[in-house]
Amino acid sequence: METGMQCPTCGEYGDLLHATIRKTGQQVIVCSECDALWEHPEMRITADSMLDVDSFLAGLGLHGSWEELEVLVRLPAL
Repeated sequence: METGMQCPTCGEYGDLLHATIRKTGQQVIVCSECDALWEHPEMRITADSMLDVDSFLAGLGLHGSWEELEVLVRLPAL
C-alpha cells in the first residue's frame, strides 16, 4: 500500500488527506487516523496549527462526522 504524507500529530499512524466539506465546499486537510484537521490546504501542516475534525465541523453548525467530508486525495509523501 502506498503511503502518503504523515501526520505531524500521530506520526506514521495516519496519512493526510485533502478533503472538501460537503455543505460548504471548503477544502481542508485531515488525518486518516487521529482526526486532526487543518482548515486551509495551503497552510503549513504542523502539530501546533491543527484543529479537531469534530470541533471544527461543530463550529460550522455541522455534525462532527466524517460523513460531512468528501475525501479527494491522499497527500503524497515528501
